[in-house]
Amino acid sequence: MSLNVLWCSTTGADAAAQASKGEAKTASGLEPELALRVETDPDRALEHRGWYEVLVDGSPSPKLLDARGLKHVIVPFVGISDALRENLLARPRLKLYNSHFNDAFVAQHAVALLLAIANRIVPADRGLRGGDWTQGGSSTPESFFLEGKTALLLGYGAIGQALEGRLRGLGLGLSALRRNPRQDPGMRTYGPDELHQALAGADVVIASLPATPETRGMLDAAAFGAMRTGSILVNVGRGDVVEEAALFEALRSRKLFGAGLDVWWTYPKKGERERTLPSSLPFHDLDNVVMSPHRANEVQGWHEASFRDVAETLNAIARGESRNRVEPSRGY
Repeated sequence: MSLNVLWCSTTGADAAAQASKGEAKTASGLEPELALRVETDPDRALEHRGWYEVLVDGSPSPKLLDARGLKHVIVPFVGISDALRENLLARPRLKLYNSHFNDAFVAQHAVALLLAIANRIVPADRGLRGGDWTQGGSSTPESFFLEGKTALLLGYGAIGQALEGRLRGLGLGLSALRRNPRQDPGMRTYGPDELHQALAGADVVIASLPATPETRGMLDAAAFGAMRTGSILVNVGRGDVVEEAALFEALRSRKLFGAGLDVWWTYPKKGERERTLPSSLPFHDLDNVVMSPHRANEVQGWHEASFRDVAETLNAIARGESRNRVEPSRGY
């Protein structure tokens, strides 16, 4: 089936532009019947309305979504924004897809955050740069030994599954919170209504959940109260899954040993990436948090990986198949 595809997202755009040219299209793995155009300028993209049937864009405008003939919208990364979710709910004729190209990338970053917190790498590094071998005089300089402990995966999608082998390699036992729990060999699973029980049984909690009406604020003061004293939290999903003030207090009071955070509550506006704190609270003053600027998938070749994954979805659509479909009413 022939399809006209307009790529508007900056994610993967360079690779997509290269793939749209002559012989490079065949080498890219795209089906021959796919016609691909790349236009990342929102105003100029509107000039293609009436041509495209597939739109690749993480935050398309309503005008782009209302184009005559549009049938499919692909977000070239994991998760969908609230605005896109609402726009798709208002346009039920459109099918929505996303991409899990970065599952292994994010899993690696989650493990890096976990190890940095568990071994107190950041404060030790900071102190030694000034000749201080005391780790800043911290009252808790010892590392957190992971082998034999239990890690709870909040979310067992592509990222959670990519984490499984990596965490087992560190000697951790595993449990998981799943929307549809089922018992797997070697892993205790819990349903959504068993959150506090799951938290109470874990030494390490790794969240890779999307932000949906069901998950926002899931980790609140009561949830942190249910967690073991001296446990670790890593969040590589969405900041809104965690209640900001509750986490700050759990870290400040040393209820938690520490946290590694790649996702936040405040993001920089255009032109302000060098002067925007990620929270209204002073997480930067705490020595038991590792702060990462939402960069888990920023590894060498990540734009090409994004394009290749979207190309697989485009090929599937051209064959009349479904891949990485997202249900807007659920948000995943």
